[in-house]
Amino acid sequence: MESQIVCFIADDMFDNTIEYILQLLNRRLSTHYVSFRMREEYYRPSIPDEHWVQVMHDITFFQLFRLKKETFSKLLDMVVVNDQFCLIKKRYIGGRHPVPPEKALLVFLWYIAHPDSLHSISYRFDLVPSTVMNIVNSCLYILVHMKNKIICWPKTSEEFEHLENGFTTYPGVIGAIDGSHINIKVPSSQHDSYVDRYMQHSINLMAICSASHILTYVFVGFPGSAHDSRVFLNSQFFRNIESYGPSIYFPADKHLLGDSAFPIKPWLMTPYKQNNNLTREQKYHNQCLSSSRVVIENTFGILKGRFRKLQFINTYCVAKAIEIVTAACVIHNFCYLNNDEWEEDICVLEERNFDQENQHNNDRELGKLKRDRIAHELYHNNQIN
Repeated sequence: MESQIVCFIADDMFDNTIEYILQLLNRRLSTHYVSFRMREEYYRPSIPDEHWVQVMHDITFFQLFRLKKETFSKLLDMVVVNDQFCLIKKRYIGGRHPVPPEKALLVFLWYIAHPDSLHSISYRFDLVPSTVMNIVNSCLYILVHMKNKIICWPKTSEEFEHLENGFTTYPGVIGAIDGSHINIKVPSSQHDSYVDRYMQHSINLMAICSASHILTYVFVGFPGSAHDSRVFLNSQFFRNIESYGPSIYFPADKHLLGDSAFPIKPWLMTPYKQNNNLTREQKYHNQCLSSSRVVIENTFGILKGRFRKLQFINTYCVAKAIEIVTAACVIHNFCYLNNDEWEEDICVLEERNFDQENQHNNDRELGKLKRDRIAHELYHNNQIN
C-alpha cells in the first residue's frame, strides 16, 4: 500500500512538473511571437507596395530607393515613354494581372540599390523570382537605350562655358576623366582576363564628369586586367578624336583633366611625374590639377554608394553586368539633372598608375608645352595674389 501511495505521489508531481514546463514554454513562445509580430509591423508596415510612393515618408523612400519621390515620378514617366515594346506597361489580356509600371520600377530600383538576392526581392514585393528577373531585364533594356539621351557630350558654347565655370582652380577645364573597377562574378573560363591589380575579378568603368558630378561620357565593359590607358585608347571617344580631330569634342584651348595613367595631349592635361626634381611651379600645377580632378573620384564614390549593387555584381553574364553599370550611370545622371543629389560621401579612391610611353610624340610634346604654359600662369597668378 505504501509503495502504491509513493508511486501515485511521484506520478502526480511528474504531471504537475510537465504542466508547469508546458505553461512556461507557451508563455515564452507567446512573448517571442508578439515581439516578432511587433518587429515585423515596425519594419514592414502592412501597406501595399503599389501605394508606397503615396504613403511612405519622403526620407524613408529616399533611403530605400535612392531617389526622391518627385524624381521617381519623372523617371517613371520617361521610362514608360521609352518603353517602345511594352515591356513594363503590359496590357491585361486575361489571367493574372500584369505588374504595373510603378511597381516594376520600384522593384528595379531596389535591385540596383541593395545587394539583395532575387528571392529576397520577390518575397518583399510579393512576386515570384522569375517575374523579378523579367522586370530587371526589361528595365535594363529600356534604361540602356536611354543612355544617349541622359549621358551626352555638351554641344553649345553656353554648355561648354557652364562646364568651365564649375572648375575654378584650373583654367580651360570642361571635365575630369578617370577609370574605376566594378567587381563582378565571371565564368571560371574567363578568370584570368578579368583579374585586376587588386586580385579581384572586375570590369572597367571609364567616365568623364563635370564639376557637379554629372557624367558626360561613360565607357563600360573592358576587362579589369586592362590598364587605364589601354581602356582609354580603345574607347570610341578616343577613336573619334583620332579620326576626326579633337575639334569635334573640344572648343579652342579647352581640355580634360586626368591622372598619370593617361597620356598627355593638347586636350588632356595630366600632372608632372612625381620625381625629386620638380620645381615649385610644377608642384603648384600638380596641386591645382589634383584639386580639380578629384571630382571624378568623388563621382565614382557617389555612384557606388547610391547603388550598392555596383560594389559586387553577382551575375555570371558579363554582358548583363555591363548593362547594370550603364543603367546605374543613367539613373545617376537623371537624378543630378533633377537636383536629386546623394548626400552620403563615400569616396572610393583608386590606386594611381604610371604613364605608358607609347603615344604619338607630336601630341605629347604639344600637350607638355600647353601644360608648362598653364603651370607658369597658375604660379604667377598665385604669387601676385
